[in-house]
Amino acid sequence: MNRYFLPKTGWEFFDVSRAYGVGIIVHVLSGDAVVSDMGGFYLIESRRELNFERLDQIHRFLGDDQAWNWTFLTIGSGQREKTKKKVVELLENIEKIRNTLNSLKELKSPVSIGSGKETLYQPMELAATKGIRDEILLKKQYSEGSSVKVSIDDFSMSVLGHINATIRKFSNMGMVFAVPTPTRTRVLHLVDEIKKRIDDSVKGLHRAGWFPSLAQIAINLVLEELRVKEGGKFSPKFGFLIYGVMTKTGTQWKPLTGGIFPLDFLHQIAESNEAKNVLNKWKDIFEWTAFRKGYEDLPTALAEFIANPNLPNYERYIRLHLRNELNKDRIKFGSYEKKVLEEVVNFVGV
Repeated sequence: MNRYFLPKTGWEFFDVSRAYGVGIIVHVLSGDAVVSDMGGFYLIESRRELNFERLDQIHRFLGDDQAWNWTFLTIGSGQREKTKKKVVELLENIEKIRNTLNSLKELKSPVSIGSGKETLYQPMELAATKGIRDEILLKKQYSEGSSVKVSIDDFSMSVLGHINATIRKFSNMGMVFAVPTPTRTRVLHLVDEIKKRIDDSVKGLHRAGWFPSLAQIAINLVLEELRVKEGGKFSPKFGFLIYGVMTKTGTQWKPLTGGIFPLDFLHQIAESNEAKNVLNKWKDIFEWTAFRKGYEDLPTALAEFIANPNLPNYERYIRLHLRNELNKDRIKFGSYEKKVLEEVVNFVGV
């Protein structure tokens, strides 16, 4: 068994994308890799031997121009190309990849943030944005602050993870980007199946806002977990979604907010007798209202209920759902049977 340890730095998006990046490298070299969140560190495992001659297969995971442009959204095209070239050169270098993996065979202290030369850009880690860090607030005179720097090795692994695991949705309101944290996730399932299917099924940022967009991504993610599990394959599990939201002011992208979207309630529903009925109905509500004016209240109430499943939020959502069904001029999502309502309420906090 090959094991690689990545201690967390506290920069959550950076940490999880770096873990997926290392996972992808191990998957390329061995044909299999599992990424797990162990609390204080991420663990990447493979039961197969690593064959470094297979590193040329990394090209399958280098993404298209759009993936790179979104990852380096806040820098110009010239700098973007230079940075991309530097990352690709490292990812294709057998000796450098061998050294990187060798350095991760033992659990050590977290990487030293600030000691490298590569800037951690906003779309890679919103918390690293220099304009929202405490350092600026302590200065007597205005300053844009300093960028967070990391080593080229850590930067390249994080970029590789971003390109393959981060889900991004745009509209004229801004951009939402989210990545699921692995509890025990096979790289092949997330990168080759689940992310691609979510990219196809969630077309863009929901017109009701970024929070319903996150709920829509979360529901699709849990349905994908069920699909892979029913296929008799290794069952992927995710802990929660780490997300960031950016908005555009003039020609510049700025951070808006970020945080964690829980999956616990959806996982409880997924284990119930009515899992498919409930999750598919909620999926339809978000999907069918995503670009329709006048339907913002229903997906917003449903998103708030999913994130915070208490009785007042459940009642508010059900009232809006019923009102929608009684209005002959609106899209119908179907009424709830008594047994379905009772099944859901079993997981609702009072």
